[in-house]
Amino acid sequence: MTSTSAKNHALIAISLALAACSPTKPPTDTLDAATRGVATARAAGADTYAPLELRFAEERYSAATAAMAKRDYDRAERAAAESLVNSELAVVKVRQSKARQAVDELRQQNEEAQHQLPPPVQDGEGS
Repeated sequence: MTSTSAKNHALIAISLALAACSPTKPPTDTLDAATRGVATARAAGADTYAPLELRFAEERYSAATAAMAKRDYDRAERAAAESLVNSELAVVKVRQSKARQAVDELRQQNEEAQHQLPPPVQDGEGS
């Protein structure tokens, strides 16, 4: 009986080893999401407001497509995920920059409006 048990354990070990060596499936969903992420970042204005993050996203996307071509799906998955994260960061930085710009414009309009107001009347004046 121990001989059969040892054979079963050996077969299980070999099966697991072969399964570990078999290629994983192509990460098409992650790559598609990375493609959309880079496009969204560009459309949002990342080339102006977050150029570094956009460049990182594009570089990781290129690495993902190169890994896909080599059928290195694990590396493609990681690079595509990194591209997506960098794209999302770029979009957040664009929004932050645009919000900051809007606040600065409102602050300037407020200052201009305050300069156009007449000086406040103090108690005892004008009576």
